[in-house]
Amino acid sequence: MLKPIPFGIIGFGWRAEAYLRISKQLPHLFKIVGIVVRDTAKYQHAADQWGVPLYSTPQELAQHCEFLVAAVSKASMPHVLKEAALLDIPLLAETPPAFNDEGYQLVSSLIQADARIQIAEQYLLQPHHQARTTIIQSGSLGEVRHVQVSAAHGYHGISLIRQWLSVTDSNCHIVSRHLELPIQEVPHRGRAAQDRLETEIQDISIITFGDGKSAVLDFARSQYFSPIRHNRILIRGSKGEIRDNEVTRYLDANNYEDLSIRRMQDGLEGSLAPLSLRELRAGSECLYRNPYHPAQLSDEEIAMAEVLTRMTAYAAGGESFYSLAEALIDVRLSLAIDESIATGNEVKVL
Repeated sequence: MLKPIPFGIIGFGWRAEAYLRISKQLPHLFKIVGIVVRDTAKYQHAADQWGVPLYSTPQELAQHCEFLVAAVSKASMPHVLKEAALLDIPLLAETPPAFNDEGYQLVSSLIQADARIQIAEQYLLQPHHQARTTIIQSGSLGEVRHVQVSAAHGYHGISLIRQWLSVTDSNCHIVSRHLELPIQEVPHRGRAAQDRLETEIQDISIITFGDGKSAVLDFARSQYFSPIRHNRILIRGSKGEIRDNEVTRYLDANNYEDLSIRRMQDGLEGSLAPLSLRELRAGSECLYRNPYHPAQLSDEEIAMAEVLTRMTAYAAGGESFYSLAEALIDVRLSLAIDESIATGNEVKVL
């Protein structure tokens, strides 16, 4: 039996705790050997609860790992990556690798230096998004030239758009608008809610690419937490479309079919098995099979576990799965969206 891959984390925020939960659920695959923090006294209680040692520098921790995960604030990420890239160890960086022009330029220099960095862009690997990608890649929708994504903000939403449209560069025109709407306050991430309205921020962007493909990115931050805001996906091809989890496909001149993407889930109703996703199906076709079943993981955690699995292969000499150059395209388009919102003008990205 193979030993679990040892890796370490830089930073002890909520994302680092997600990796700790995943490693606890999948101890045969992953082992967190330590976490780097600036103030060990501040985090010692949390570290004791998780049973993980603390380190003061990435250099110390790197001696015991196959790779490091940078899970720090977006403001700190560019500088942490520049420092950690000097170590002789592969890096997995949480998103975004940069969030402004200064950070973009700093991190871009690491591409020229051939730094061994991959990005933990997990949205593409969430089960339902993987199922939609499988349908597109089957060719049954024909040529996909328009998508509408309301499932994630900024660079995350852009990564989905580029995947489903097969867009590999940043050439496009962007028109964006910023809306403020009232919404009922709800609790999230430990914040208690009161019976009152708060302001919801919604950004809408129309993106047209050089080859005639187009997309709408529409997202409100409340969709991450609020039960009264839901995600929406529309993927349109020449022979069919996907509307959230509904699929319509052309068969021949007189026939088409309607299918639903369905979750095959253990632990529901009379099932005595652990609550765990087994697979996603449309009719008799299996679109996605959960490689971590029967571990009790959310869809987000399944995607993060897949990132760790791919990073394990990359650290052992395997292929890149989401390079720094790829992620910086997402960042660049996200910055262009911000510029269009700020100026009210169309922004052209080359």
